[in-house]
Amino acid sequence: MSATETTAMPSLPARNSVQLLADGPLELRGNLRLKGDPIGTEAWLCRCGQSQNKPHCDGSHRNAGCPLPGDCPPRDPAAAPPPAPEGDALEIELRPNGPIRLAGDFVVLNAAGGVIERLTQAAFCRCGQSKKAPYCDGTHRAVGFVAPG
Repeated sequence: MSATETTAMPSLPARNSVQLLADGPLELRGNLRLKGDPIGTEAWLCRCGQSQNKPHCDGSHRNAGCPLPGDCPPRDPAAAPPPAPEGDALEIELRPNGPIRLAGDFVVLNAAGGVIERLTQAAFCRCGQSKKAPYCDGTHRAVGFVAPG
């Protein structure tokens, strides 16, 4: 490559975000890493528990019959960290037979794109049965949810 040529680098979103799509998956945007490996800048993760392509959404929520809210109250608005610096990674960990655990600075958005809260970690339900949706409340154990980690 000559000194005058440049290689276009993909730009990262300005912040890591998790959007609650009403009656649908979690939409993640940012510098995403799954099990430490980069997976790009966007992903749609199942939260109904029915996808045959876990952790990714395959559209099964349309027939799952479980409520998937597009909004929720903040867990603790007083503990909200500042916005994430551009480019920091959002780490995705899949707990075997359990929730999606996210770590890193990120913002949780409702279905309309409004900010619910800013977090540095959270466990999101992926069995579709949590009474504290979109967050995990441990119900996956009682219902026998099965998904790889």
